[in-house]
Amino acid sequence: MARAADDYYDVLGVKRDASQAEIKKAYYQLAKKYHPDANKAADAKDRFVKVQEAYDTLSDESKRRSYDQFGTADPTGGMGGGGGPEGFSGFGNMEDILSQMFGGAFAGGGRGRGPGRSGGGGFMSVGEDMEAQVTVSFMEAVKGTQSTVVITPIVKCEPCGGQGAKKGARRETCKTCRGTGQAMFAMGGFHVQQPCPACGGEGSTIKPKDRCSSCGGQGRVRERKPIVVDIPPGCDSGMRIRLQGAGNAPIEGEGPSGDLYVRVRVTPSKQFRRKGADIYYGLDLPFTTVILGGVARVPTVDGEVEVKIRPGTQPGDELRLRGKGVQRIDSSTRGDQYLTLNVKLPTTLSPKQRDLIEQFEADVLGRSRPPTGGDGGGGDSPGADCADGAAGSPNDGSDSTDKKGFFSRIKKDFENLKRSDK
Repeated sequence: MARAADDYYDVLGVKRDASQAEIKKAYYQLAKKYHPDANKAADAKDRFVKVQEAYDTLSDESKRRSYDQFGTADPTGGMGGGGGPEGFSGFGNMEDILSQMFGGAFAGGGRGRGPGRSGGGGFMSVGEDMEAQVTVSFMEAVKGTQSTVVITPIVKCEPCGGQGAKKGARRETCKTCRGTGQAMFAMGGFHVQQPCPACGGEGSTIKPKDRCSSCGGQGRVRERKPIVVDIPPGCDSGMRIRLQGAGNAPIEGEGPSGDLYVRVRVTPSKQFRRKGADIYYGLDLPFTTVILGGVARVPTVDGEVEVKIRPGTQPGDELRLRGKGVQRIDSSTRGDQYLTLNVKLPTTLSPKQRDLIEQFEADVLGRSRPPTGGDGGGGDSPGADCADGAAGSPNDGSDSTDKKGFFSRIKKDFENLKRSDK
């Protein structure tokens, strides 16, 4: 079966494997763009009807399967999808969507109606949301802070009180809707009730000479104002903070203002690295501390703390400081801080330090060092290296004692060096 001339996927501008979220997003944008009240182009109404027909089919999985296979949502050619409410599945959803976007109401539903500025048959609407961005430091995000953003939302004009008319001027009943503030138009076999395009749904109009000079008769102006934003402890980059009612006032009609969404950007720290509620820090240690053990002072978001380093700690080992991380959003618990231990080696050595290191190396590798002084006894040197194998040698059984004494000296010398370095 051949497809309709206007492919529904092309109408919405989505791929054939688009998700329901992508289809809905495309529908929102196109319905708002081509709505007859917002677009006065000659073909806007036809485009709006096509967009609605495409969404009605592709938003219903069963209709979409039929359309993908047969090129139509009703392969039987029946009349089940005709003019009655039973055949327009999803009509309630479309009503909600259009009511949110345009503040209007559908015929028979009566939803969203309310007193307009004129007190006639006006309508209720909701202002659009706004977005802003605030930048805070790493520590401000960890501890929480207050920041100020400057926005320019749409607000009611103060001189005319949002009426759009000069003081003392009177509004006239709209001749198009006769004061009802509503207009009817056909869409897909249904009659849809929307705000009157002539009076903006207010049911009345203002003569050009009686319009407010501050807002030009619109009743709305943009106002620059600062907004204080509370940044909660534990906030991270990319999070959005919602300030209810701080967005734009409705352009037409009466109703609540939209919301303000503030996106937070956190500047990186030069010391710490953050992952969720946990903090990571690279701790550089002298090689003597790694070998002998000791105590190191470590910075945290709450200040410095002392950490015990065990003897024999290896490079790359990780220590965990419980509860020293970032507070979790909407919780009193905190993450942890992880320390990655790095060994800091000296670039230069004194003669004494070099001698000690050489002694340590010789002991670890199990080889003797050349004597640094004395005559060494001279003539018996050929048998000196075989002393371990000679029976009745005076050195028998003394290896363990010598090694223990050597390590004690090395440890003592290292500790003396550490104290002298300080």
